[in-house]
Amino acid sequence: MYDFIVVGSGSAGSLIAGKLARSGANVLVLEAGGADSSMLIHMPAGFQKLLVKGKFQFPYETVPQMQLDGRARSLLVAKGVGGGSSLNAMCYVVGQPRDYDAWQAAVGQTGNWSYSDLLPYFRGNEANDLFSDTYHGTNGPVRVSQPPRINPLNQAAIRAFQQAGLPYNADYNGAKQLGVSPVQSTFYNARRYSSAVAFLHPEERRPNITIETNAMVQRIIFDGDRAQSVEYIKGGRTYRASAGEIVLSAGALNSPRILMLSGIGPEDDLKRHGIRIMHPSREVGENLQDHPQVPIMAQCRYDWGYFRDAHGLRMLVNGLRYLLFRDGPASGSGIESNSYFNPDDPSGDPTIQTFHNPALLSESLGEAAGKPGITFVNVVLQPRSRGRMQLRDGDPKSMPLINPNWFGDPADMRKIIGGLRYIRNVMEQPALKEVLLPELAPGIEARSDEALSAYVRKAATTMWHPVGTCRMGSDNDSVVDADLRVRGTRNLRVVDASIMPNIVSANTNAPTMALASKGVDLILGR
Repeated sequence: MYDFIVVGSGSAGSLIAGKLARSGANVLVLEAGGADSSMLIHMPAGFQKLLVKGKFQFPYETVPQMQLDGRARSLLVAKGVGGGSSLNAMCYVVGQPRDYDAWQAAVGQTGNWSYSDLLPYFRGNEANDLFSDTYHGTNGPVRVSQPPRINPLNQAAIRAFQQAGLPYNADYNGAKQLGVSPVQSTFYNARRYSSAVAFLHPEERRPNITIETNAMVQRIIFDGDRAQSVEYIKGGRTYRASAGEIVLSAGALNSPRILMLSGIGPEDDLKRHGIRIMHPSREVGENLQDHPQVPIMAQCRYDWGYFRDAHGLRMLVNGLRYLLFRDGPASGSGIESNSYFNPDDPSGDPTIQTFHNPALLSESLGEAAGKPGITFVNVVLQPRSRGRMQLRDGDPKSMPLINPNWFGDPADMRKIIGGLRYIRNVMEQPALKEVLLPELAPGIEARSDEALSAYVRKAATTMWHPVGTCRMGSDNDSVVDADLRVRGTRNLRVVDASIMPNIVSANTNAPTMALASKGVDLILGR
């Protein structure tokens, strides 16, 4: 019997478990994946090798995306201690105040989820190596750093955006997001600062915390409407553990999956799969939102950037340099600059985020593949499109049916086409025009809206930011209330990115840690 069972040890789960254990509570952590012991996890540049199918991901795929080109897309979901914070590109982004004010509108008078309410949690989590002000903390457990160096190709990109009229912004997490900036990242002294490194590992030697890895949760067991225990499989055997309160932090695809397998979800779907209904909740799995990304690429005339450093002999030399001296290309993420802009309103709130990746990220570029180049990864920050995830059947081992519905709303297509045209203008500015060869993708022949739309339908994929499937709100259809309690149950909460009513204008790691910190206060009655 535990005080708390935390299901999942990702960005939210590691933070929650570590803080609850530090408070003196007896905590069990159930993680479907393994330990975060791989050197690649802790080496900042290692994430490039981790974002492939393997032991660190659930090998999920989408259903065929008929609104695009009819193909299914890979939608890998992090698995293992630290979750996405152990595998991501470490970009630390807060987003825009309006994102969180929309959360406040969703809960109305029942909770405090505005930007001003969450800002103390952002500041409390952060130990920034440069900024100390209204927007940044310096004493938190999550180290946030500027790039140790900015390579010449990214320097040229930063100049080119300014030449195109976008202002330089030293801090996109400060007073405004608009501008071109160095990336703020969750690493320090050549080491990744995942949620597990920051919150869980410092507490794991306490006698009141137990961490079970490779423990796949099957369902939650109820006594009436009270969440009583968790059933999980480890090493081929089935176990049950009981707790005073159960916290689901398995992420936007696995938290609703566990709820549905436990009898909480759309009534007709559960009946069809032979799952006993504990509480009908028709929005479990609905409201799925994700940031779609679309690249634009060009080869570089000079041997700038990092692609060659990640292959062959240079990769081995850089790995050895990192091990011996904590120096060289492997000591940074390689993602050194980004921009936030609004193609329709130059002074308005950004609608597009672009990462300036100093490498060609596609193997389908013919002879150009493997040569120096740059990929501008363009992201729709506030997509209108909504998708859903469903159970395939009642078997916990079955892959879910995931439909992110990227670009299902025509407004999102208009935004990304505007973003691609904006980047093309940037590439024509003197700082980049003199160093880049003609555009590789979508290609200079794709000029019309129709041609660019066809390219988007072929090239679009995920930024790995799914949210919203256990929506928080004040209405009875919301899955959780403002205190993150699952409606229709007792002693059960969801605390992860799935509770976001709307996606934020940011990579979701920092916002997830902030909402999890607030979740701990709610759990402990603070």
